[in-house]
Amino acid sequence: MTSTQSISKQLNLVIISVKNLEESLHFYTNTIGLSHNPIEEFNNNEIKKFWSVSEETKIRQALCFRKNSEIGQILLIEFSNQEKTYIKADQDSGMIRGLWNINFYVENILKSLKLLKSRGFNPWTDPSLHRIGAIVSPTEVIVEGPDRIAINLVQLPESSDNDSIQEICDYFQSNGTTKFGFTEVVTTSHCVHSTADAASFYQHVLGMRVMFQDTMKSVESNSFLRRPNDAETQITFLRGNHNYGKIALSEPLNYQVPNRIDFARPPNIGYFSQGFFVDSLDQTIQDCKELNAVLWENSLIKIGNYGKCNSILVECPGSNALIALLEKK
Repeated sequence: MTSTQSISKQLNLVIISVKNLEESLHFYTNTIGLSHNPIEEFNNNEIKKFWSVSEETKIRQALCFRKNSEIGQILLIEFSNQEKTYIKADQDSGMIRGLWNINFYVENILKSLKLLKSRGFNPWTDPSLHRIGAIVSPTEVIVEGPDRIAINLVQLPESSDNDSIQEICDYFQSNGTTKFGFTEVVTTSHCVHSTADAASFYQHVLGMRVMFQDTMKSVESNSFLRRPNDAETQITFLRGNHNYGKIALSEPLNYQVPNRIDFARPPNIGYFSQGFFVDSLDQTIQDCKELNAVLWENSLIKIGNYGKCNSILVECPGSNALIALLEKK
């Protein structure tokens, strides 16, 4: 089965339901250093129907981004006037089933960590060398961000023998960072119960390709990811036609993680959806149907300066996490 997308896609939007829009917006703009659109308020039933929330719900949102980039943007949405809970039930837990962390490359991980700690955002562990197979060993640390989002800081190696990793390192050097030393979202982690089913979705529907696969089991990696010391995790990195906007699939092989998929729905607080711009929503819907993916109702929704987009939510095979597919008008 091959993709019908003319150009392979990459992650455009990390979609987060927030407890307090102003506080979360302040973090991503005044600590990470992203730009943002003005806060928008919505009271129309069309967008409420799209997110499957009640008519009494008030919706405000803001889009955070690096200038001149459509990749790795963060859409913050505040759903109010409706009872809600955190997607991540326990603040001390690590990986959960579904969408669970967002990655930023940083110039200097110690400097970035010091900044985050000064703002009250604490790391799970000290930074450590994170061995991913034989091809890359970045230094990483995870910080508990606002709305219980796992913020994964990654300092790339200076060079790599692997051509794909070296290309990413070169792009990072040329593309730079925000004034605080962070990139846009470069990768996001997605914990699945079936790598094969989830990878098939990203490949067939979005035209992404596998960068590499491996079984992660080092004590150092398990420690910084809050996994059991003897945990074995199948990891699969997928990418589109850009060095950023990658997807990292994780499938636990010999241990269990909390399954919070049923809670990863609006208005609950946390990272609940990914968004991808597609060439033709009609064709993309047909591609989803070929995989028997569960489709929600499509609608026109407004996303920052992109205006109204013809959009639909689909439950990703392999995890049932929500994926937003959007066609710009």
